[in-house]
Amino acid sequence: MSAPLAGLLVVALEQAVAAPYCTRLLAEGGARVIKLERPEGDFARAYDSAIHGQSAYFVWLNSGKESLAVDLTQEADRALLRAMLAKADVFIQNLKPGSVDKLGFGWSAVHALNPRLVMCSISGYGTTGPYAEMKAYDALIQAETGLCSVTGNPGEPSKVGASICDISTGLSCYGEILKALYARERGAAGTHIETSLFETLSEWMAVPLAILEYTGKMLTGTGMDHAQLAPYGSYAAADGPIFVVIQNQREWAQFCRDGLERPELADDPRFRNNVARVENRDALRAELEAVFRRYPRAELAQKLNAAGIACGNINDIGGLQRHPALRRKDILAGGERVSLVRRTGDVLESPRVPAIDEQGAALRAEFLGG
Repeated sequence: MSAPLAGLLVVALEQAVAAPYCTRLLAEGGARVIKLERPEGDFARAYDSAIHGQSAYFVWLNSGKESLAVDLTQEADRALLRAMLAKADVFIQNLKPGSVDKLGFGWSAVHALNPRLVMCSISGYGTTGPYAEMKAYDALIQAETGLCSVTGNPGEPSKVGASICDISTGLSCYGEILKALYARERGAAGTHIETSLFETLSEWMAVPLAILEYTGKMLTGTGMDHAQLAPYGSYAAADGPIFVVIQNQREWAQFCRDGLERPELADDPRFRNNVARVENRDALRAELEAVFRRYPRAELAQKLNAAGIACGNINDIGGLQRHPALRRKDILAGGERVSLVRRTGDVLESPRVPAIDEQGAALRAEFLGG
């Protein structure tokens, strides 16, 4: 059985994380991805040297791609890109707004060159308005969208510890590109998808924004607790914390009866529904921990799981490394075999991370016939 995206040609004028994450997903589905880099390479190559001297970010994001170094200020390399785009299915770019237009590869130009082409452009804040020219990076957008204000302990804003803005934007672009390709298969022309880091993450903040606009309540960070649900968070057992999640009244009654063996708590006026439990969060914690502290975490988890209650460990990265549910794959980086996380839908086996311009000569010969 062939890979679902086999036969698709993706040309990526990309750097950093958001666009490379999108094209990595396309490559994992079987698409051919040609990564265009500056002669000195994607600057993400120099983020660190954690994996056999290579950047962990770059290794994670770019296996399975072909690398072509280009200087698009030179007509010869612009001619090469035109030849590639004439045959491509997808063109994705995340340069500064207006840059590709100045180089001659804006939407009107590439659409005239290849009417079936799907183009995806990623910016920080969009291409119009007062923020269009602002530099934008993951943590900056987390701060600008208010995400940091609802993350961390109360009164102590904190960014998320992974590149959630870049990753979510890349994932959103992946979905939009697949939608555009599906429409094209049904007879539609190519299209231009324009999105921004700010647009993606502000949509993720829709619930806190709606609560402010419709109730006047400003949500803030709640540490390991949930801002709107209780019990939902970290609670002390005999030998450390355990994470417990209750989502609805049925689970609450079940938790009180079978998990706590305190069925009377289900009808306690302080905890009669989720709103009351959130309002009386401290009292609720005291009741739960009075029971939890009688058990070590392993025994408590076994008891709660038997009662059908969602619970888990609060792991560090070492805990993830040892987690029995973690799926892995091998990739080749700098001649070394590296183990990374395997994602659902990944059809590539032992893909390679390309060196700068590793496929440059072959690609120039292929598309320019020289």
